[in-house]
Amino acid sequence: MKRLSLLAFAVAAQLQAQTAPGGRPAIPNGLLGYTFCRGGLAETWIRADIVGTPQAEEVLAHEAVHRQQAGAAPSCEAFFAGLASARRVVEVEIPAYCAQWRVVERRGADREATLREYALRISAQSGAMENRLDVLAMLRAGCPERETEQ
Repeated sequence: MKRLSLLAFAVAAQLQAQTAPGGRPAIPNGLLGYTFCRGGLAETWIRADIVGTPQAEEVLAHEAVHRQQAGAAPSCEAFFAGLASARRVVEVEIPAYCAQWRVVERRGADREATLREYALRISAQSGAMENRLDVLAMLRAGCPERETEQ
């Protein structure tokens, strides 16, 4: 399945100033969905062409985590403003990608291959490649393997 980057926090703040027809933020090229602040609340948009698809389920699971994270912050805007370092972006992306992983896990996806792909995405989004953060190790630790049913 072709997978594209799901969220780029670096562009989220810029999107708040850019709007598409109807007053909604413009969806950046290459993203299937993203979360942003509107009226002080976190809101998620996904591309219309993926609504109702398995990809939409992944995007919505991922973005639900970001909405929860923003809701737990002093304000939605403060949450996004706090994403000022590679380490902080990695910290908020790991739980979101873990939620996304649980969706693809149910479909039988290969854990290691998927986590490597997610680690590469997170590294690219956050600048962690340049900072030499071991995102894959952090992701493995943050997404424990499913416990066996007894």
